Order: sequence, then structure tokens, then C-alpha cells
Amino acid sequence: MSKAAGIAAATAAALCGVFCAPLLMGTGQQSDSHAWEDACTPISSAVQVAEQAQATPTVAAGAQVIVPLNPQGAQKTVKWSQEQTNWANVITNTARSRGLPPRAAVIGVATAMQESGLRNINYGDRDSLGLFQQRPSQGWGTSAQVTDAVYASNSFYSRLVKVNKWQTRPLTQAAQSVQRSGLPTAYAKWEKAAGELVVKSWGKDAVLTTASGCSNVENAANASAVKASGTWALPVENSHISTPYKASGGLWSSGYHTGIDFPVPTGTRVQSVGTGTVVVAGWGGSYGNNVVIKMSDGRYTQYAHLSRITVSKGQKVTAREQIGLSGATGNVTGPHLHFEARTGPAYGTDFDPVGYLRSHGLSL
Repeated sequence: MSKAAGIAAATAAALCGVFCAPLLMGTGQQSDSHAWEDACTPISSAVQVAEQAQATPTVAAGAQVIVPLNPQGAQKTVKWSQEQTNWANVITNTARSRGLPPRAAVIGVATAMQESGLRNINYGDRDSLGLFQQRPSQGWGTSAQVTDAVYASNSFYSRLVKVNKWQTRPLTQAAQSVQRSGLPTAYAKWEKAAGELVVKSWGKDAVLTTASGCSNVENAANASAVKASGTWALPVENSHISTPYKASGGLWSSGYHTGIDFPVPTGTRVQSVGTGTVVVAGWGGSYGNNVVIKMSDGRYTQYAHLSRITVSKGQKVTAREQIGLSGATGNVTGPHLHFEARTGPAYGTDFDPVGYLRSHGLSL
């Protein structure tokens, strides 16, 4: 083992005992077979709610997103590196892209803290790999997939949301229902640390709240879910930009690319990035089947080359609402989604779509 790898392994082990006991993910099934108690039901002394009240940060006026915590037992304090913080950002942003409330991100980040020390490592107990130490042999995906942070995060959340009452259970119970760890109560100690990273990643409108008791946690989680439903989203999930804004070349009549492209296969769900009104829904010449939406902030967004349009002109839409399916209609070399940000509804009013999405709290 190299010196760097040895240091990484030692750090991860020191942080959370990553490999002290094997992960018990025997079947890889997504069912919630454990009859866990609700968060308000007394549980074992190993995970008793901390008696000391946690300090709540000052709330800025108009705060929009609640990040609810219910810490149980002694909490760990760690100075995270920039690399570790970046992985927490990926886990948090994946939750946001799925339309999940901050509580999901807290559970995800805390789980990764325990499993890998917030490092996307290529080793672990038996065939466990990545941030969540997911095992290819147990149905989590290929080695390449489970070490892809976005894929691994999505896999975790896909199973988490199938856990009964995951938002209101103690964090360690929700995480264990997904992970099947040999140390089922070990996730509890990371809740406060995870909440601190999530609230930083979520943005300036996020605020931590520390609650005790089932009703308080449930109220905070439900309020958070309502708030999160109005946040912005990327036009397609789990993709990346293949052709950037203002790329030059003879392929475009303007001499440059007027938007950004997401290389997704035909039939991929396309969603509105925010709240607005559909002003165009139909054929757009070289854009093929396209939708243009006047957003609530007065700007316009375009979604082009669709194989199918599922909205109509004049329809009101919200963030993450499906507006069509991606395709390869119009002037294209292959299937993808072309996305533009505009100051007006027509061609030629484009401006930087990446900057626009980032101004609404999204990461690209």
C-alpha cells in the first residue's frame, strides 16, 4: 500500500471504524424488514437522545429551508478537509436534484461519514466500495457505478425513501434500514456534523433546527419538505454538460452554441427547472419539438429536441414537473436535451444558462 493510501485508510478507520465489522447487506433488497420504533418511542441506551440541548444558529430573516436534527447520544466533531466537504456537497446536491428535503441529505451525509469517513475510496470490507461502501455482489451496481458519487448517492436515496417513516425515525435507524450494517447504531454520532455540512451546502436560506420528540421532528421534516418542493431543479437528473454555452463552430447559425447540452438517451424525463408558465409547446424548426417557459423571475427557459411534449401553451408548471421526454428531433447529431436561458421568448435572447441555474442554488 502506498503512503497516501495508508494515510487515507488510517484516517477513515480512525474517524468511524469503517471496517470494524462487515456490512450485512446480504440480499441487497429494498424492503424495510426491521420493525423499528418511531422516533418518539423509547429506544436502547446506546441511542438515547442527548440530554444536553444543542445550540441553534441564529436564523436569518426570511429563511426558507429547515434542516431538522434530532441528535442521539454523544456527537462526533471532526475538521473536514475540502475533499471531504466536496463529497458532502455531492450527496446533498443529489438529494436536492431528486426533490428530497434536507433531512434526506443529513441521513446520506451521516451514513457516508460512518461508512467511509466521507471519502470515495476504492477498497473496503470484502467488495465494499465508495462513499457508502456499497457492495456490487449485493446488487448495488458495478464497481464503477458504486464509486461514482452521484450514482451511489442516488442508489442510497432510492432505498431510503422506501423505508417507512424515514423522515421521523432516529437517523441511525433510517440509515441502518438501508445499509444493514454490522454496527447498526454507529450512524447516530454523525447527525450534528452531517447537519452542519448540509446546511452549508444547501445555501444561504437553509437553517439548522434541533428538535426533540417525535412531533417536533415530524413537524420540522414536513415543513422542510413543503419548502423544498418549491426549489429549483436541473432540467434532467443524473447527467452532465456535453456541449457548453458559447462553444464556437459551424454547426450553429449564430456561430456559437446558444445553450447547454445534456447527453441523455431518447425518452429521458425532462422537467421544468422552476415555477412558470408555458409560452411555447410545439415544433421549433431546428430545435425540433421544444418547450419555452416564462419563469417566475421574468426570464425564459427553453427545452429542445424533445421526442414528446407533455404540456400545453398557457399551462402553469412548477419545479420538477415533467414537461416532456428527451429525443433527437430537429437539427441534431444524436439524442440529447438542449437547454437555454433567455431574456425573452425568442431565439437570439440567450444568456449564460449555467450562471442562471447557479443563481438559483443549483450545482453543475
